[in-house]
Amino acid sequence: MILAATDEFRLQIARPIFCIAEGMGVRRFTDLRAWQACDLYKKAVYALCAKGPLARDFKLRDQIKDSVAGPPSHIAEGFGRFDPPDFARFARMASSSLMESQGHLRDAVDRKHITDEARLKLEPLAQVAIEEVTGLITYLQSPQALLNPRRVRERRMARTGSKKCRTPNRTRNTNSEP
Repeated sequence: MILAATDEFRLQIARPIFCIAEGMGVRRFTDLRAWQACDLYKKAVYALCAKGPLARDFKLRDQIKDSVAGPPSHIAEGFGRFDPPDFARFARMASSSLMESQGHLRDAVDRKHITDEARLKLEPLAQVAIEEVTGLITYLQSPQALLNPRRVRERRMARTGSKKCRTPNRTRNTNSEP
């Protein structure tokens, strides 16, 4: 079931990470393949954590859940920064959290909370998520990534007809009363 979901996911995301050059920019973080892959992995791990001995080991279960909750959140936060180098930093954190979750799942196998077979079913989802995040990082570190935000700003300024994209200064209240 999980392997089929991985194949289905790969078919769904067979499009470029960003299409801004073609005029089809990513408007929401949920449009990013990396976020989608991380979210799918997170949901699969949550399902695993909800049953069996792992559900009763609160500390390990919470560590696993925290490590898989991080990557989609990091990608969303990085996307909201509107700055490719800063976004890449958050994407690297997402990648690290994905690898951390894989380590926690191995620990769950060692503690006999889950079988190695159950862990191996999640492995393809983790690998796809890591590959997508790595691809996003590669893009964000490219010269193209720095050009796209500039193009978006230039288009926005052209639409508004202004040379500056700033809020006008407010007049100061010289009254001493509030």
